[in-house]
Amino acid sequence: MAVYHQVHYGVSLTRQAIAKKFTKQATSFVKLLLEQLLKTNLCNSQAIFTHSEFKRILIKDSTSNQLPDNLKDQYPGSGGSGSKASVRIQFEYDLKNLEVLELDSSAFNHQDIHNAKETLNNIRKDDLILRDMGYYSVDILKSIQQRQAWFISRINPNLSVYDAETNVLLDFTAIEEDMRKNQIYITEKSVLLGEQKYPTRLVIEIVPDKIKQERLRKANKQAHKKGKKLSNEKKARFGLNLFLTNCSSKQLSVWELRRIYGIRWQIELVFKAWKQNSQFHKIKKMNIHRYEFLLYAKMVWVMLNWKIYQMFDIIIYSEIRQRISILKLFKTLNQMKEKLKQIFRADGDGISNVFKVLERISYKHLLHQDRNNRINWQNVENI
Repeated sequence: MAVYHQVHYGVSLTRQAIAKKFTKQATSFVKLLLEQLLKTNLCNSQAIFTHSEFKRILIKDSTSNQLPDNLKDQYPGSGGSGSKASVRIQFEYDLKNLEVLELDSSAFNHQDIHNAKETLNNIRKDDLILRDMGYYSVDILKSIQQRQAWFISRINPNLSVYDAETNVLLDFTAIEEDMRKNQIYITEKSVLLGEQKYPTRLVIEIVPDKIKQERLRKANKQAHKKGKKLSNEKKARFGLNLFLTNCSSKQLSVWELRRIYGIRWQIELVFKAWKQNSQFHKIKKMNIHRYEFLLYAKMVWVMLNWKIYQMFDIIIYSEIRQRISILKLFKTLNQMKEKLKQIFRADGDGISNVFKVLERISYKHLLHQDRNNRINWQNVENI
């Protein structure tokens, strides 16, 4: 770091001087920068789900990585045979209005369900909430509905599900056998959840046998470690995709619901882009102040990259109706990071010149390509 500043900026620093820069106050400053950055846009937002009755479409997930053991008091890990120290990063994005709503860190043992409870008051009327099952309990689903918002979620495999008409536990083994025998690929049922018998809608989709076998392989491996065996009921559930929603059939048909939930995987691409190009997951041993400063500084850098991605995605889509690949653009921005750093320091080429180059590159090299039958945002934007 000392050599970098000497070569690029003619600033002479000692190792000790650098270490003294990383303080609690410095971390507070960079967190404030991040908060301000989350509130600003490089260009006017352009809603893409323009025909939707939902006012916001919120996708949320977390990513985590291990830390050096010396940070275990501030960032305790999972314990047991897992890491002694780990960090969890929460990210929430409004897909309809192109706004980042949350980007924050916590200890790994602060589970997603805790975050869901703490952020309930951020939910507004007519929001559509898309999250993985780790964020949901029956009480949280009820709270979302009480706020006159909507949810689509996968179902917790340990949750009891009753037929709303008969009040009898659903037999997923029989359901899977019947759907495969009669070549029914997707269906729905009115159900009651858990001991509270919370009424909701369940959408059931058959998965390809190859995917079921891979799920079973992983589940059997985990069960074997714990000295347990999978029941036939749980084995049947691995052959199905199970989605819960309080949206009516008039709002979203089973096929529309499946398609719109399919965009939740986009957030995994965001995390992949961050890890590949910002190295969130590669942390050497250091003190807590230096780590937290670097963590939030990387978040600032990620958000600057994200807003550039957002701007070019809007521009390219408005002109040729194609999306930019977040992985490709983040990789390109990483290759241009020295130029961008100079611009942010106001001592390099004008930002417009760099963006003109980036725009030419985008049309030729950075367009998104659908693969593996995955659903991209434009495939469902009219919902």
